[in-house]
Amino acid sequence: MRLSETAELMIYCSRCGNYVNEYNWTLETASKYSVNGKATPTLIYILLQRTDGNKEWETFKVVCPRCHEALPLRQIPQMEREQLEAYTREVGPTYVNFTY
Repeated sequence: MRLSETAELMIYCSRCGNYVNEYNWTLETASKYSVNGKATPTLIYILLQRTDGNKEWETFKVVCPRCHEALPLRQIPQMEREQLEAYTREVGPTYVNFTY
């Protein structure tokens, strides 16, 4: 589903101090919070919404694939829109808009 399986967007976990690929954050979060197998959007989708000023996601909890700790999105450092858009072009809109 991702246009480039090798695309990486490394995201910092404020709990364990590790950088982990966005795709892994998405899968880990979905494994914990998805209902009926399809309820959790990709983390890149949420990060893009956040840069657009959408505050509804600030309390959304994501799960770090390294330490397995759940933390509110507001504890993830905000990234530059250009960096997010470059990753979006690599993975494609189908992946960005997919829910797990």
